[in-house]
Amino acid sequence: MLKTIQRLLLVALYCFSVSNIQGQSDSADENILKELSLEKLLNLRVISVSKNSEFLFDAPLSASVITKEEIRRAGSTSIMEALRLAPGIIVREQTNGNYDIYIRGMDNVPPNSAFAGNSTTALVMLNNRPIYNYLKGGTFWETLPVDINDVEKIEIIRGPAAALYGPNALSGIINIITRRAEKDGFYSTANARTGSYSTYIANTSLEYRFNKQWSLAGSANFQSRERTQIAMYETFRNQWLTNPDYVISYINDTVLNPQEIYPHPARAMKKYAGNFYLNYDPAAKIKLGLSAGAQHSFSQRVSTENGVSPLSSVSSDSRYADLRAQINTLSAQVSYNEGTQAPDFQAGNKYDFTTLDINMEYAFVRRGLSIKPGLSYRNAVYDDTRYANVQAGNGIFNERALLTTVSGSLRAEYKLAQNKIRLVAGVMGSKFNYPDTSYLSYELAATWKVHKNHIVRAVYSTSSRSSTVYDSYVNQRFAFYPIGQNKYMQAQVEANRQLKLLTGNMFEVGYRGVITSRLSIDVELFSIRSNNYSAMMANDLYFKLEGSDTIVVMPYRTTNMPMSLYQHGLSVSLQYFTHKFQAKTFFTVQRSDMKNYSPYFNTPQAPPLPSNPNPAANNIYSGSGTTTPVESTPRVFGGASFSYLPSRKWTLNLNTYFYSSQTYYHASNAIFMDGVRGVDHIKGKCLINVNISHQLFKGLEISGSVRNALNDTSREFFQMDKVPVMVYTGIRWEFKN
Repeated sequence: MLKTIQRLLLVALYCFSVSNIQGQSDSADENILKELSLEKLLNLRVISVSKNSEFLFDAPLSASVITKEEIRRAGSTSIMEALRLAPGIIVREQTNGNYDIYIRGMDNVPPNSAFAGNSTTALVMLNNRPIYNYLKGGTFWETLPVDINDVEKIEIIRGPAAALYGPNALSGIINIITRRAEKDGFYSTANARTGSYSTYIANTSLEYRFNKQWSLAGSANFQSRERTQIAMYETFRNQWLTNPDYVISYINDTVLNPQEIYPHPARAMKKYAGNFYLNYDPAAKIKLGLSAGAQHSFSQRVSTENGVSPLSSVSSDSRYADLRAQINTLSAQVSYNEGTQAPDFQAGNKYDFTTLDINMEYAFVRRGLSIKPGLSYRNAVYDDTRYANVQAGNGIFNERALLTTVSGSLRAEYKLAQNKIRLVAGVMGSKFNYPDTSYLSYELAATWKVHKNHIVRAVYSTSSRSSTVYDSYVNQRFAFYPIGQNKYMQAQVEANRQLKLLTGNMFEVGYRGVITSRLSIDVELFSIRSNNYSAMMANDLYFKLEGSDTIVVMPYRTTNMPMSLYQHGLSVSLQYFTHKFQAKTFFTVQRSDMKNYSPYFNTPQAPPLPSNPNPAANNIYSGSGTTTPVESTPRVFGGASFSYLPSRKWTLNLNTYFYSSQTYYHASNAIFMDGVRGVDHIKGKCLINVNISHQLFKGLEISGSVRNALNDTSREFFQMDKVPVMVYTGIRWEFKN
């Protein structure tokens, strides 16, 4: 690694000398330096906040935009890493290039619960197309078919937004908007990077636009990353093991095939994908678009439970097609996604899936009034019958699982007082097949532009999360043993199709202002309450007969808890601009508390267990009247980015990301009850990254970057890999005709 650092420094010194020789007479290139301007910030347009193009400054919700220029200047190596450039997002690295991502937190709630996935309360979208995994909820980020090179911008909404986009936008929205050619002619770009721990990243795209109506584009991307360590943590023995001959599960079962569970112990990620885009704009108010693509990915990160370690091997193959149409004020989008996924490489834990999303909206606009009704339909089918062996007790849900959601929405906006006051109201009703009921999400927002450079806003919103395949269909036996003559005990996980859905509501006030011609500020105060949390619970025994055998069934069933989560916080963002310099800093201070939380994951009717011999007294209702702080969400987190353009050939960037200490409680803590296994105290951390890029000549740029320059090797997530300093070098080529 020292040799790599030396090479990087030599490249930087060489480029600096070239800049001094060739760049002395270069005046600032206005096209480049325009990127560092407050005017550009105020003129940024977003579509995710209201589904209409509007200035970010005027948005009625807490929103941020990460532009492609910011991503390039920061030297971000992936979309996941780039999210550290936005306020209000907690981004923690699990293994090299794999991250745990949450908007404002709400993670590891309730404590002592099983791993669910990633971003379970946020809705990730790609050009307004939901990217959501219905197995346990959340996003498999490595399965995104696009990468950095495809991104035009990333729009982020903080707070419940189901009234806009339907269920699962509980804590907010991350909408990835891809590039689109704006001028006739040919455009191509490619970049490649290599760095520490055998990291190789490549992206390329080709675009062609003609007749001001047609545009055609294609892109491809590839990533390969090794882990920063080979050892994996085994919970039962509380040890880090390297290539073990066997491993032991949480319930003291010896697993003799760790090579099957971990086929590539040194690999963090390997993925490749391709995309195709076709757009046709025959008239000013008619736009048609078609995109399609496919991806293959393998990663090692925290996924669903494998019963041994938080580290899981995950693979996915998927294909998608997305059709968008806008005719005057009528818009429609139909997207389809299919594939096969293995969430943990356990025998039988594999499934095929298809998801279908259909959305239609019509906008009625007259003077200051806008009314927009809409309809949407979501259909998710997960099927593991090809891979499961019910008799052997493996498989996840052992059938064809179907989740459907039918929604109707109405959104209205009204502007008055010469457009200084804006009132927004939205409501969406969603009917689910499981649970067989309807939920209402709504949003009430108002903005008051006190002055052209000062605006205040307030919003009250509520959202729900949809059901998951695991909650509604899971059927998995994990223990079976004799307890007498022709009598057996069977422990199994069972579905609960009438589970109440997780819901959240938020009240927020905010202010955006331009303090001077070079300084802007954005402040948001928020208060969030969420209810209907659930976890896998021990329930009362029941009996069944199989021939002459009596089976005593010990059911573990996902059950609603009487607890609520309360979160209160403040976020502040500051941006400062000069002709050649930009400083952007942001932080969030928040507190999260659970009311009526109990650490006992059983009902009063459950049988006595070694971990709880008196379930009638110690159960999910035992925490009534208590308040317990959430220790897994950092109370302070944020970042900063500083960019300097000494000439049109140079870009220097320093960015940081930090969070305070936290403690994660996993389900194994409730199993072992020793205060060690299942508990991880994660230290606070401040990451400092440096990126230097130099334009050798027009269209060709080289770069070098150091990630985690302070070499803080502490892990960022529950018993996952250490994150040391990493060094990257790269080259970027851009051609326009």
